[in-house]
Amino acid sequence: MNKNELHMGYSYVMLLGLACAMLTTVAGINIFVLLLLLVTPWFWRGFELEANQKTKMLQFLGLIFCFCTWDVLTNLLAGFGLVRSLGAMQHDLRTLGFILLLWAMFSVPKVARFALFVLMGAFVAIATANLLATMGGVIKSGEYLWYTMHQMYGQMIVGFIFLLAQMLLVRPQLSWRAAVPMLALLASMFFATERRAGILLLVAGLPLWVLLNHKRFSIGRYRWWLAAIAIAVVVGAMNSSIVQTRMMIAVQEIQNFIQRDPVERANDFSSVGLRLQFYVSIWELIKAHWVLGVGSIQFADLFQQINLGMGTTEPQRFTNPHNEYLFMLATKGVLGLFLYVSIFVQACRLAWVKQDELQRKGLIMFVYLFMVSIFMNSMMVDMEEGHFTMLILLIFLAPNNLELFKLKKID
Repeated sequence: MNKNELHMGYSYVMLLGLACAMLTTVAGINIFVLLLLLVTPWFWRGFELEANQKTKMLQFLGLIFCFCTWDVLTNLLAGFGLVRSLGAMQHDLRTLGFILLLWAMFSVPKVARFALFVLMGAFVAIATANLLATMGGVIKSGEYLWYTMHQMYGQMIVGFIFLLAQMLLVRPQLSWRAAVPMLALLASMFFATERRAGILLLVAGLPLWVLLNHKRFSIGRYRWWLAAIAIAVVVGAMNSSIVQTRMMIAVQEIQNFIQRDPVERANDFSSVGLRLQFYVSIWELIKAHWVLGVGSIQFADLFQQINLGMGTTEPQRFTNPHNEYLFMLATKGVLGLFLYVSIFVQACRLAWVKQDELQRKGLIMFVYLFMVSIFMNSMMVDMEEGHFTMLILLIFLAPNNLELFKLKKID
């Protein structure tokens, strides 16, 4: 085995480990990412930017660098030292930093393709195992083989459902090889989890997916695709007692929150009620610090103080608003929020010049699902979903052409 084959083989092993660790702990994910970094010098040694995408690529990477720099500055302006500010940035935004460091590695199409398929394979296998365990009575409906795997039932699983649907749409010859894993993911999401996020994201993502493929759906035979997908979603939701129950609970929790007084709201710790209190209380912080933000280091203390003033008896619950837009605005001000959103807008602009249709539309769907999901959670701040998004951005953006399949261009 020559040196080139050695570092490629090492990368494959670490990526396989990373895919398996994705639904375990953040610590496990970080270990495999750090192990990947050991071979990055070999990839950077022969790295060259593609001329036709150089400008957009440098803009994307530059926005990440500027955002990380601004994060450090906001904590410096809040009165904290450079070392502590750099440490906070490393903790909160390491996923974005990893994109800069691993870019050359994932610019190799073989590496990016391997990472995509091992991630997909791991999720399909775990989702299927959880579904079978639920149907077989090994675990109760809505429970999981292990707790942290519930993170999968959101943007991760829905993103792969749309990607597999896109594969079937542009390459019907794949037939059961794409249909079976897609149906397994759908069934697991409808019947083996109590998370509402996946259903909401599926409904939110379908109109965009149809819009991206409107030229294909204007062709007669593809209209049956759209009808079949819509029917499958409706039937699945109607026959899932978990989906029906969780949606009714959400409606009830909203009604309860509206009817309560401010002190009762500050002590409403239901899933929806707590999030609504997050959104109400964080505005008190934003109104006073919307220009520069308060910095990430002192945010949790200030957020808890506000909710203590509102009457909560459990201030330890108030460390993050579970809305990344509000979190960025509160900690980094309007410029920080603008830079953060700009990273993902630029990612879509870069994806749109890619030649591979699956690469182009797949990235846009994944980014859209992420941007919708962060209305309900802060995911990029050292969470499994943030590391997943890091990998997706690398897989779909770093290679000039992912070359998943040789497809006839229609759009």
